[in-house]
Amino acid sequence: MQVRDIMAVSVSCCDAQTNLEQVARIMRNADCGSIPITDKEGHPLGIVTDRDIAMACALNHKSPWEISSGEVMAGHTISYCSSEDDIQTAINIMLREKVRRLPVVNNDGVVAGMLSVDDIVAMAERGRRGEGSPSLSYDDAMSALKVVSRHH
Repeated sequence: MQVRDIMAVSVSCCDAQTNLEQVARIMRNADCGSIPITDKEGHPLGIVTDRDIAMACALNHKSPWEISSGEVMAGHTISYCSSEDDIQTAINIMLREKVRRLPVVNNDGVVAGMLSVDDIVAMAERGRRGEGSPSLSYDDAMSALKVVSRHH
């Protein structure tokens, strides 16, 4: 099974100049907890999570409209996978980087979706119930979830 088979394809993105208040509004409207930061062509530069917003405001003693998403991603590397990657490749990236969500890029390197641990667990659960291909065992999915959810 490939990433494109289970990734979310409706993805809201922002640029590095978008302030955190705007990012939070995008998250609320999209009902998600992370937003990829992209360049003008849609290539991933970083990612902002709801936790990043809270920590940036609290630790910098600033309001969210005073902090850009670019400031939050400064010094961090972006991890992502390809829509053509095997699901196990994506899981390995999540485990190595200890992240719960990965932007997914197409063949042009443009953000085309998002893959979350929730997507992986749901896929494994469907396989466990006999719905679709059990290309990832439920136990393996739960092990991955435990690793990326562990405090670090």
